Amino acid sequence: MASEQRFLGELLSRRGLVPADRLEALYATQRERGADLLDLVVHTNVADEIAVAKVLAEEAGVPLVERIDPAEISTALATRVPITFTKAHKVLVLREDDAAVHVVCADPFDTQALDDLRVIFGKPVEATVCGRDRIEDAINRVYEKQAGEEQLEGDEGQTAEDEVASDILDSDEEAPVIRWVNSLFLQAMKERASDIHIEPEEKEVIVRYRIDGELYVARRAPRPFMNSIVSRIKIESSLNIAEKRLPQDGRITKKIAGKGFDIRVSTIPTSRGYERIVMRLLNKSSVLLDLPDLGFSPREYALMDGLIRRPDGIILVTGPTGSGKTTTLYACINRINQPNLNILTAEDPVEYEIQGIHQVHVQPKIGLTFASALRAFLRQDPDIVMVGEIRDHETLEIAINASLTGHLVLSTIHTNDAAGAITRTIDMGAEPFLLRSSVIGILAQRLVRVLCPHCKYGYPAEPFELEELGLTAERMKVRAARRENPNSRYFPRNVAGGDLFEEFDVTRRPTFYKAKGCNNCTNTGFTGRRGIYELLLVDDAVGPLILKKADSQAIKRTAQDMGMDTLRDDGARKVLAGLTTVEEVLAATQEDVEVEGAPGMPASAGMRSATTTGAE
Repeated sequence: MASEQRFLGELLSRRGLVPADRLEALYATQRERGADLLDLVVHTNVADEIAVAKVLAEEAGVPLVERIDPAEISTALATRVPITFTKAHKVLVLREDDAAVHVVCADPFDTQALDDLRVIFGKPVEATVCGRDRIEDAINRVYEKQAGEEQLEGDEGQTAEDEVASDILDSDEEAPVIRWVNSLFLQAMKERASDIHIEPEEKEVIVRYRIDGELYVARRAPRPFMNSIVSRIKIESSLNIAEKRLPQDGRITKKIAGKGFDIRVSTIPTSRGYERIVMRLLNKSSVLLDLPDLGFSPREYALMDGLIRRPDGIILVTGPTGSGKTTTLYACINRINQPNLNILTAEDPVEYEIQGIHQVHVQPKIGLTFASALRAFLRQDPDIVMVGEIRDHETLEIAINASLTGHLVLSTIHTNDAAGAITRTIDMGAEPFLLRSSVIGILAQRLVRVLCPHCKYGYPAEPFELEELGLTAERMKVRAARRENPNSRYFPRNVAGGDLFEEFDVTRRPTFYKAKGCNNCTNTGFTGRRGIYELLLVDDAVGPLILKKADSQAIKRTAQDMGMDTLRDDGARKVLAGLTTVEEVLAATQEDVEVEGAPGMPASAGMRSATTTGAE
């Protein structure tokens, strides 16, 4: 074994993948831990797993594959080999024909493993090589599928009544269901899913994952299997198993691959006779990101950083469910978290545990609401307070009073854009003069999918796309005029350059990018999401409109006049930077208000005139 490990190390060094000076250290670590040298090379980021696989395949003279599709593998065939063997040797049986059994392996020089497979199947072994982690992922999927199939076969002969009784009461017979449900969570974690949907259809159960905002079918099962799934999930989330007529909400705490997950469970009865389940996964082990990592431009970052360092006032973050509002608030809180500040939060639920911050999980069933928590916070000598959501007049009133008595309050509210938050709070019963004195900034946001860097391709932008994004000569002139406005607070003096709009040349067609799809992004063309933002400052231009109870469009026009970028403007930046597509931005944003200067008037004057007319 030692000689084989040294042979592999020297091979990788000779082919330029591993620096010669790193070899001895890797050998020492390998001996100390008893680990595989190739695993160490990949997992310590010395070399990429596909690059390693390519070198091994070339040296052994066998084909290289970069992708393994578990759906094309026969479960019955592959599972003839024990899972402990496949994981230890990183080898998986793909198919069998009359002449040979075909396998994929990570190390074609592991002749002992290949000989064992030849004995098991009684045929010659034809090997191909793939990346180690990709083989392990395929192994997990194939053997998880086997566990589900075993349970399905056992359920076929049961009646619905027998199935419920045995699933609930007999823990031994529940074991395959437990494995099947756990495999749902494991696969969801691997694929970065934010939600799991379990849906009863006429003849089958469909499981869908929401990944980067889009739903994808993950697996299917016969419909009688639904009772077992529902029973198991209800037991884990402490729900009433007998109650099938009413919606229920619960929570599961799990540790998956060493990471802590808080899973919110929601069930509703359906006309098909089964309950539908949706579970939202919150990774409590996630690393909190800073504002620039979330997609803030240098200018927006400087403005937001200035707001969160104010001693008092209200900062609202708006957007639909799942648009990343809470993540933005956490990033703000984490940035200003210092030992000399007392920071309290009321959340439903607590999504991330932050050292040095005291977080309260609201529980309306026992009377611990956002309003009651916020009222109690004010007796705790806070400096900064975060409220998960302002839902009613009582919470809004307490938040306003807290800000007027010297506290910084951060919260979220559901509106389409930043200006809409003003009219929404007035509709909730807030006095305009109190809003003018307390609210200091409103941030609207959406999430757009980020193009996969491995397969995106460029093309010359079409004129209609430039028009849709506002990248026309007229709009660029308006933006330039805003920058010259001496009364604008939207252009911090400490931020110089770095704005793609300033560098944009209207005489040339820019290069935009589209999604193609590859193995790295599971053929979706996208990997991850990034925020687009619209930050409205409550300044001397917007303040009088609040007092007049102006409509949201009038407020938005005035803010644009002073230099505010809309959601679509920020989306255009992301498109220019090659981060996302035009279609993603258009789908996530509304049509922006057309603001043009009247003939013979400066652009800003024309916008101010239009705003005043709208306000009156």
